[in-house]
Amino acid sequence: MTNTKESAELQVFKTVLFHCLVIIALPVFSFFTSKVFIFDGLLGLNHVPSNVYSAGVAILVLHVALGAFIYRAYFDDQSKTQTKRD
Repeated sequence: MTNTKESAELQVFKTVLFHCLVIIALPVFSFFTSKVFIFDGLLGLNHVPSNVYSAGVAILVLHVALGAFIYRAYFDDQSKTQTKRD
């Protein structure tokens, strides 16, 4: 029973760690990627509008990542992690 509990806790930790890294890294990556390639490169915008639009993209990506975390936390199948009790 202890091994099963530790395994379930490890799985929860891995899931939370993964989502934390996604929530931190993905908006930063999307900000710089959209700024350099889309708004500066493709559209040729000035410095300030490019930053504003890139920040908007990063905020949108952040909300999607947070929504995915909340969805996973709320709809996670608890039957896999529950153990039989006698």
